[in-house]
Amino acid sequence: MYFYELLKKNRHQLNSTEEDVLQSLLNQADVIKSLTIREIATQNYTVPNTVTRLCQKLGFKGFSDFREALYLTTHEKENVITLTTLDEQIVRTKQLINQDVIDKIITQIHQAHRIVFFAVGLSRFPAEELHERLKILGINSHTFIDPHVMKHNAKLLTKNDLAIALSVSGTTETVLSATTIASVKGATTLSITGFSTNPIAALTDYQLYGMISPASIEGIDTADRFSLHYLTNLLFTEYLAAYYQQ
Repeated sequence: MYFYELLKKNRHQLNSTEEDVLQSLLNQADVIKSLTIREIATQNYTVPNTVTRLCQKLGFKGFSDFREALYLTTHEKENVITLTTLDEQIVRTKQLINQDVIDKIITQIHQAHRIVFFAVGLSRFPAEELHERLKILGINSHTFIDPHVMKHNAKLLTKNDLAIALSVSGTTETVLSATTIASVKGATTLSITGFSTNPIAALTDYQLYGMISPASIEGIDTADRFSLHYLTNLLFTEYLAAYYQQ
């Protein structure tokens, strides 16, 4: 925040005319990069030397230095807003969590003879992470890359097993098909999806929802799985708290 540090330190040195010009510059921060010193002077019924003098009083070498610092500061603010969007996803995801449901899922993880994950695309990453962490605890856990192998293993499930399906849309065909098979076979099922009424969630015994910001590039899904990672991490930490010492 180099720009605002200089303003705080030196702004008291400006006279009323310079203060008016400064306020005009701050109000045009979004387009400051395209403005010239003559345009600023004309807008404020003054001369370029006045603009230069106020920039120097504030601690900048001149108008170009001032303009660059204000431009960079404006873009720093935009980056903060982007990060805040992820924070909001987590806050809203937390609001959707029912602790009673979490407790029941943790019990199912502990009691399951076998746990399988159904996920494809980018949703495989939170699935893989939870899978690997469960394996460290000696839990019989499996993930699949090939959709045919996924469906085949779904057919092998019993009422003693747990199937966990991850899908942002809740409509992913391969995951939906495998979850349907698991449900028919009597396995306990859990869905972790984006917040929506969706067919995968409708199939499962337990549901967890994450807030997702949809994104795609040329029709390819690029939405972050931040909230899905949050939910799988929550399940693992809750499991550790409940059962690891035992």
